[in-house]
Amino acid sequence: MRILVTGAAGFIGAALLDALAKRPEVGRIVAFDQAVPSNLPAKAESVTGNLAYAPTARSIVDGGIDAVFHLASLVSGGAEQNFELGMKVNFDATRDLLEAARLAGNSPKFIFASSIAVYRGVNLEVTDDTRPAPRLSYGAQKLMCEVMIDDYSRRGFVDGRSVRLPTVLVRPGTANTALSGWSSAIIREPLAGRDYVCPVGPNTRMACISVKRVVESLIHALEIPAAEIGPERTLLLSGIPVSAQAMLNAVQRAAAGRPLGKVRFDPDPAAQALMDSVARSTSSARGARLGFKHSSSIEEIVNDYIEREAS
Repeated sequence: MRILVTGAAGFIGAALLDALAKRPEVGRIVAFDQAVPSNLPAKAESVTGNLAYAPTARSIVDGGIDAVFHLASLVSGGAEQNFELGMKVNFDATRDLLEAARLAGNSPKFIFASSIAVYRGVNLEVTDDTRPAPRLSYGAQKLMCEVMIDDYSRRGFVDGRSVRLPTVLVRPGTANTALSGWSSAIIREPLAGRDYVCPVGPNTRMACISVKRVVESLIHALEIPAAEIGPERTLLLSGIPVSAQAMLNAVQRAAAGRPLGKVRFDPDPAAQALMDSVARSTSSARGARLGFKHSSSIEEIVNDYIEREAS
């Protein structure tokens, strides 16, 4: 099997590359991003470029690609600040990849990293029956891609599977423009011995899942027979509800006596209003029937991050 991964240098992409490289059925991986991924597996070849440039997107899918994991995107804050770039990266590039697959003619599997940003509503508990209603351009772009992937799948151009991801923790390194970036920072910064000012209140809750579970879910989405999924190709992952205070408490328990940076809550009204309108939890009975697993606790998520950082 020859697989293309876009967004391969991102934190989910890097973990996915590592997991795919360990699977015997995977022969070769094309790792695409704007930069060369660190710790590139032996099975992977790096291809760099800009997905906002249409010929680039169409050049990386050919008849030799059996599956595409499309993770590359301009995240929520960036897509809101720059509408045109968000449309180019999040929507137009996805269509270019799908068109390349259609023209290649071999109907590859197409696993798309969507987002629970397609929902909105105060104190929202999302289930399979919750109607999408994006508040931000990022969510709207993800939802448009889901509809497009359904249609390309219906016509047999690809075998698509869109996976709606809860907030994925913990992003290493430095913060990006994701509006939910505080949820990684409140774990990452104190563990690194750095002080952090959290822009939302301690009772702010989000639907969360670990990187480990997301990677498992993406690979599981690849493996499920199309007949089991059916014509509706969008799959919701369950995300546990975790408050900002619970995240900090889990860090303090996991620290095991090591010095931590201090965390202070100083809610920003705009950030708080936005976080109050995102999903507090997601629960998918359909996903459970299809074999998707969720994180069991915030402690599991924090410990997964600590183990990854130590490896």
